[in-house]
Amino acid sequence: MREVFGNIELKLHQVTHNEKMAFYLLLLAVIPGTFLSNFSAGLVNIALTDISMEFHISLGMSQWVVTGYILTVMISLPIMGKLSDQFGKKRIHNVGYLLFGVGVLFSFSANNIMFLLIARFIQGVGAAMLQAVNMVIITENVSVDKRVKAIGLVGTAAGLGGLLGAPIGGVLIELFHWSYLFLIQLPVIAIVSVFAILFIPKDKRFTKSKFDLGGAVLFTIFLVGAIFLLNQFGEGIIYKEQWIIGLISLSSLTIFYYWTNKQSTPFITIALFKQKKVCLGAIVIVVSYATCFGTVVILPFLLRGVMHYSITITGLVLMVYPLFLSITGPFSGLLVQKYNLKTTIIIAIISMTIAVIGLSFTSIHSPLLHIALLLALLGVSMGLITSPNYNFIMGSVPKTFLGEIGGNIALLRNFGMVIGTALGIAIVNHFATTPVSQWLTLTNSEDVTSLLLGIKSVFILFALLLIVIGLIFKYLIKE
Repeated sequence: MREVFGNIELKLHQVTHNEKMAFYLLLLAVIPGTFLSNFSAGLVNIALTDISMEFHISLGMSQWVVTGYILTVMISLPIMGKLSDQFGKKRIHNVGYLLFGVGVLFSFSANNIMFLLIARFIQGVGAAMLQAVNMVIITENVSVDKRVKAIGLVGTAAGLGGLLGAPIGGVLIELFHWSYLFLIQLPVIAIVSVFAILFIPKDKRFTKSKFDLGGAVLFTIFLVGAIFLLNQFGEGIIYKEQWIIGLISLSSLTIFYYWTNKQSTPFITIALFKQKKVCLGAIVIVVSYATCFGTVVILPFLLRGVMHYSITITGLVLMVYPLFLSITGPFSGLLVQKYNLKTTIIIAIISMTIAVIGLSFTSIHSPLLHIALLLALLGVSMGLITSPNYNFIMGSVPKTFLGEIGGNIALLRNFGMVIGTALGIAIVNHFATTPVSQWLTLTNSEDVTSLLLGIKSVFILFALLLIVIGLIFKYLIKE
């Protein structure tokens, strides 16, 4: 097998020797992994109610099918970054495709919630391996003049993947069992794995570095504790032990901050975020991803539970968002050229705020066109903000930290998705007066009103967060 691939690589040498061709072949090997790892995060969103009913579990429990996956990615990202320095970026990336595929296959085969969660854990580790090195592979193998374009494409693929999952999932669930959401990914993984083997250049140097296990443990305790409390809030469960869990979570975050500042190779390099531009750019990533991902998680409850549209119609409406994101993303550079990075980002934040405020006024009688237009505006906003904000951050750090900040950007994306999912479901669940098993067949006007109030509250919260970060960005950043 090694000889076969060796011969193929030899025959392809003349093709890849062309710099332009090598650039596009490298993107063809790396970008699908970025897309799939984020696509799989959002793919299950629309099936949460179906999973809850099939396995007879609460919505808070089924949420871990999404949240557990994203948490695994987050915690594993810095680990995989360190391992890639020691064993090579290409090797970690390609093993990531393998583990991701195994996790997908096991998820398809799962017949109970625990097996599904384990499968999603395996898939999350593979996704982290892909996300941890994609920016670094591009940074090391793409010329400076093409690097911004390549990084922008990776960012667009991440955003598009994370939010194309729900609409495609909606269409598929109408035709097949929810488990087939995983099966459709296997052929794609097989094909792009071959591209990765052939077209990602071999690593030229390897370095050994220590791993901050203490920082990883502290950060994990904080995240798991915080999301657990959000789930309990959503379920309406309040007991004395929650205060203890909250105290442990907050203490872990505090200790993590001081611990990290004393480490030579910290789990997360907090020093990078002490720069004003990097810090605010990071907050923009978290808030924008929380808003958009949370919106895609919540809207199926509105469209299916309140307005009683079919899952196919729901999926098609949700597809408006990624469609306009993909159309707008490549043109964000034109706006940057006309104005600047700061102005472009502020324009995107304003339009995103208008979109979620509009969604907060949605009622049971709102036409689908109204919702679709607001989702289109949300997609345009995310398309405008992604690449400029990444470049805003990348341009604010020394070149020696480009690889590390690339990994941190991936972590921030996932953190935003976790927060958006947890907050959205917790708030809706808190207001709802009926169990999740009845959300799709609500007839009582009081139950519908309660669920709708929860959905509106989510959008209002996202709007407030966007307004705050927009004002901070405008008055604290000088271009």
